Amino acid sequence: MSDQNTKRLTSLAQADSLIQQQFSIFNISDDQVSIATTRVDSNFSRKTYYVGLPYRFSKTQFHAELNDALYPFGIRTPARVTFPQKNVDIQLSYRETVIRTISLQTDPELSLQQNDISLLLSFDEIPQSQIISQLNALAEPIPLVLKIEQPMQVQTLKKELNGRYPSVIFWFQNKNGDDLIKTNPEAARARLDRLQDISPNSHVLITENEATPLINKFNKLTFVDVSNAQLLHEQLGKKAFLEELTILQSNTRSYLALITGTETTVEWLIEKLPDLKKAGARIIPPPKMNL
Repeated sequence: MSDQNTKRLTSLAQADSLIQQQFSIFNISDDQVSIATTRVDSNFSRKTYYVGLPYRFSKTQFHAELNDALYPFGIRTPARVTFPQKNVDIQLSYRETVIRTISLQTDPELSLQQNDISLLLSFDEIPQSQIISQLNALAEPIPLVLKIEQPMQVQTLKKELNGRYPSVIFWFQNKNGDDLIKTNPEAARARLDRLQDISPNSHVLITENEATPLINKFNKLTFVDVSNAQLLHEQLGKKAFLEELTILQSNTRSYLALITGTETTVEWLIEKLPDLKKAGARIIPPPKMNL
């Protein structure tokens, strides 16, 4: 990196702030951190951060992310691994002086808290190949939801996709874009009956939590319940969209999001996903109704 692109470290307190920022990103609480201070001389004290971590926590990933955050400030982060504990001591070196040390230590009493979340992306039609490639590259169980009016469309869409995406759910809507099962149960029943005949084993989206009496006869179809999902879309704006995903990860309202798919929302999701996973989120398939 050239000097003109390097940021300036204004104080050791700024280094501490950058460290705390990484702790926050990785969902490391204050209770897991203790700090020892060693006075080197009258003008300089060196801090060592002792960090207790659960067994499955990726110390290597933390080191890599910390290095990326500090490198622009001219801080180097050489590390040493101690066996057999596999503890990692990271030294923060600035202008050939070690200014801070972070000691990542496995704490057997800690368990990695994971919050399961489910994400679905809905589209009016099969998305562009670039979007499909981007989603496949995530290697996460995030289904595509494709809107349909008639059962015959399912066969056509499956043929067009030709196995390019592993998980697809179909959402029956009327001509106005309203959920058909919710707005016209009798018409929905007839179309589900036809779908079960021509394309058994298809997955169908349910947004109505009272839909069980309607669909309990269709044992060759799989129904995916998103009646309690957070609805996320581009019109929220990036800030609110990302905030809703953060709330989702904390499971304070719901663990399920139905996202209106566009190039922009896919871009936002890809940007946010690493932070969600660092904070303990695990992406799981959406819930199916066991009928």
